[in-house]
Amino acid sequence: MEIAKQFGIEPILLLAQIINFLVILFVLKKFFYKPLVKMLADRKARIAESLRNADTIEGKLKATEEKSALVLDTARKNAEDILTDAKAEAQRIADAAGQEAKTATEQTLKKAMEQIQSEREKMQKDLEQETLDLVTATVKKVLGRNLRDVEKKSLTAKSIADITRKMSS
Repeated sequence: MEIAKQFGIEPILLLAQIINFLVILFVLKKFFYKPLVKMLADRKARIAESLRNADTIEGKLKATEEKSALVLDTARKNAEDILTDAKAEAQRIADAAGQEAKTATEQTLKKAMEQIQSEREKMQKDLEQETLDLVTATVKKVLGRNLRDVEKKSLTAKSIADITRKMSS
């Protein structure tokens, strides 16, 4: 202890300083170090949880983007199918309308031809009758008598044949 006294160290003061140091260490550990370590641990846990949440959110975002891309592809394919079907339906409707128009035109043409044929037959009958009347009147004046039915028909047929030949030339 003499050496300690030579250096100016008082053992009682040294002991008091060691006790003071231990008390301050205990107080700092109890009131400052533990709360500080606890706060740092809590913060570390929150950061770790935030990172896990960020990874989870990132995974969900990727899954959502993949689903969105799949939905968009499906919608695009459905739209193309609908467009193709609509074009096919429009073509079918156009073809049907064209066929209906063709049929209507053919029917109208057929009716017109029938009407023309009917008019032609009527005109031919009228011509035959007029020719018969003219021939009968001419023969009556020339012969001074009426013709029999067989003679009328024969003269009418000859006249019609002549008129037809003249019309076709």
